[in-house]
Formats: sequence, structure tokens, C-alpha cells
Amino acid sequence: MLKHLFSLSFLLIINLTYASEKNLTNQKPNIIVIMTDDHGQWALGSYETRMKTPNLDYLADQGVIFDNAMTPAPVCSAARASFHTGKMPSQHGVYDFLSEGKGYENKWLVGEKFLGERLQENGYRTALFGKWHANEASPKPVAGFDHWLSYDALKAGWKNQYKHRGSVSFSKNGQPFEYTGVQARFLTAEAIKFIDQKNNKPFFINLNYVEPHAPFEDLPERLVNLYRPIALEMIRDGGNSDLMLGSNYSSVPKNHPEALAQYLAAISLIDEQLGHIMDALEGRDLLKNTVIAFVSDHGLLMGQYGLYGKTNASFPYNFYEETIRIPFIVYGPESLIQGKQSRGEFVDLLDLHNTILDFAGDKSFTKAQGPGRSIKPLLKAERVTNWKRYQIIERGNARMITDGQWKLVRYYKKDASVIDHWYDLSHPMKERFITEPPRKAIVLKMTTELDAFFEKYSDPAHSGKNIWQQPRPNFNSENLMEQSLWQ
Repeated sequence: MLKHLFSLSFLLIINLTYASEKNLTNQKPNIIVIMTDDHGQWALGSYETRMKTPNLDYLADQGVIFDNAMTPAPVCSAARASFHTGKMPSQHGVYDFLSEGKGYENKWLVGEKFLGERLQENGYRTALFGKWHANEASPKPVAGFDHWLSYDALKAGWKNQYKHRGSVSFSKNGQPFEYTGVQARFLTAEAIKFIDQKNNKPFFINLNYVEPHAPFEDLPERLVNLYRPIALEMIRDGGNSDLMLGSNYSSVPKNHPEALAQYLAAISLIDEQLGHIMDALEGRDLLKNTVIAFVSDHGLLMGQYGLYGKTNASFPYNFYEETIRIPFIVYGPESLIQGKQSRGEFVDLLDLHNTILDFAGDKSFTKAQGPGRSIKPLLKAERVTNWKRYQIIERGNARMITDGQWKLVRYYKKDASVIDHWYDLSHPMKERFITEPPRKAIVLKMTTELDAFFEKYSDPAHSGKNIWQQPRPNFNSENLMEQSLWQ
């Protein structure tokens, strides 16, 4: 009798375990996207071993890291608008950073459906923490988020949100909120509170840190001190290129070693926040059904080619590798992701947009509103033979295409004529000099691909080729509309 009861109990445990595992497999995963600001791929521990980032290193080692990840647009508002809409700037109309305040209320992205809205429709509870900046509305929550914690730039000015420590003015679900301290830690704690809310729905969290964006100051001293001895080993002052200086603010500052140490310390600060998030998920037994993506909006120059800044650090705009390449790491449970992979395919934030929808069970991305593709097959370690061969990026009236060796940057002038800059990325001097074009067959193929891409993924009302007829995005664009090259 006891033996019979034991057998029944054992079978019951097996069945319950199987049912639990089956239920977990069928359940939609929680999704967390951590996006940093101005974080170049070159400052990632997987490529720069002097970085002090054990948690990012762990995520890359155990997850999937993409070696050729790039931004669709190397400026914050355009890149973030592309991530949230799944479209290129020439489709959605945000092509530069957006000023918040009177004179710039263009109602950017009107009519667009955001990623958060689609996830809500698929049964997710959603939250945004930190930087939004994809249209002009930061104090007011945008559609698609059940919980909203962003900045109140209208109250404190746009520079306030970039303070790494001190008093920062936030908007919490539309209500003003002041926080004093290290803001990255505050955003992390608020995200964990959202995770802890009692709710049966899976969650989507978009956690956006302003680090390592300027100002390059006021980072924790204990972290800055780690990098002061090695900053000049990583990037020494000195350098030049064929492109002119964009402005005096783009030259390498006299305090370059300290500024670089502060920049790198900001990345270590974010690394610590990632550790807190991972611990919170593991402590709540949520890692087994949570996908974490770590990315940046675009890269940054911190002395390379004698420049500080991003695409507008030079004249005309640069699309240097340090400007366009971003960290891109995805980590998740074995049922969804085969970890310990390095992938060499071209991927970008539009692909991440579609992948999140794919994980959520929303197939709307297959209607090809934008050029992104789901990277789920790559995450599952599948061998994909028909992946995209070229990466295409834009900034205003400038467009770029690369195949990994050759890079074409095409500038459209106000009179519709073009200026082409070719770069041979296999050359020892990299992008220091504009090179002679490759053989005719390559020129024809790449220019044809570039034209065909924007023929499909461009709206005449928003096309970067027509920026002189579009609304002004920011205070820097006051006089640009008279310039033949826009910048």
C-alpha cells in the first residue's frame, strides 16, 4: 500500500513538474531593454579588456554578442525614434536631436504606433525609465507605457537630465518629481519596484540611462580613479582626418585624460546597475523567463581622429566606425536563446524592435513597414544564409552604406547634387583619409543598393533629401536651412 502511494506521489510530482515547464515554455517572456547614451562599442569590455565591467562581460560571455551592431541614425532622437517605431528617419521624420520648448512643437511622430503600444496589445505591462527624447514630450507620458518616469526639461532645462549626480527634475506619470543623488541608481531602483508589482502579465521595461553622455564630470570618484592611470593608454590626444572640425566644442579638450576617465567611469556605473538588475531577477526566480537586451543609441568619439562628439563633431557629418557601432548583447533563458555566441551579422536597433515583437507573439513586423528583421534565428544559433549584406544608416541629408570593407557616405546638397566619400576599412589608416572609389562593379552595386533601400523605406514628406523643407528640430538648426550641405 505504501509502495503504491509512493508511486502515485512520484508520478504526481513528475506531472506537476512537466506541466510547470510546459507552462513556462508557453508563457511570453519578460523583456528588458537597457539603452545607454553615447556609448561606443569600442568602450565595451568584450573589445577593450581594460574596461572594468564584470557584469557586462558576464552578459556577453553567457549571452549573444553582435560584433557588427550599428545604429540606424547616429544621433539620439533619431535613433530612439527608430527603435520605438521600427522605421528609418526618412520614414518617421525625426532626423536630428529635438529641442524641448517653444518653437519646436512639431508634433513629431504623430500617427506612429510605438513599440510599447504593440506590446500592450499583446498582453504586456510596460514601463519606461529615464531618457525618452524620441519626440518633444518628456514631461507628459507617451502612448504605450503603463508607467512613465522621464525628465521634466521644461521645468529645469535640457541640461538638467544629464546630471550624473545632484538634483534632477523628473516627470513621474505626468507629475513633477525631484530626486537628489546618483540618478542611475534611482532609475535602477524604480525599475525593480516595477518588477515587483503584483501582476500576472509579463513585463516590458525600457531602462534608459543618460550615461556616459556628457558632461564628463561628477561620476563616482571610486570609479573615475580606476581609469585615470590608464585613460591615455586607451586613447591618446592627437589625430586628424580629412573632415573639418564641426565646432570648437568638437576639439579634444585640454583635460582629455580626466574627461575620458569620467566617460569610462560612467560605463562602469552602468555596469553596476546591470548587476543590480540581474540580482533582482535571479532573487525573484525570474531569469528563467526574462530576455535582457543591452544596447546604446549610437557611439561617440572621445579623441579618435582628433574629435570629441558624434556625427556632428565634423564637417560634413562623419559616419566613423566609433560613431556608428554600438554595444548589442542579448541574454536569456536556454528555451529562447543559445548563449555563449558571437555573431558577425549586421544588426541594428530596427532589428531589435522586430525581435521584441517576435518574442511577444506579434507578427505585425512581417508587414515590412521598416527594414528591420527579427534576430531570433541568430539567437537560437541557426545558420542563416540570406541575412542582409549591407548596413545602411542616415543622418539628415547624409546617407551611408557599408559591406564591412567598403563604406560609402553620400551627402545630398540643396540643389540635389551629391558628394560621395569612399572609405576602405581594410586600410591601415582606416577612415583618416577619404580613399579612391573601389572598382566599378562594387560602386554600381552599393549605390544601387543604397538607392533601392530608400526607394522602399522613405516617405517624401520626411525624406532626409528634403530636410530644407522640413520643420526645425532644434536650436542648432536656426541657420542651417540656408546652407547647401545643411550642417
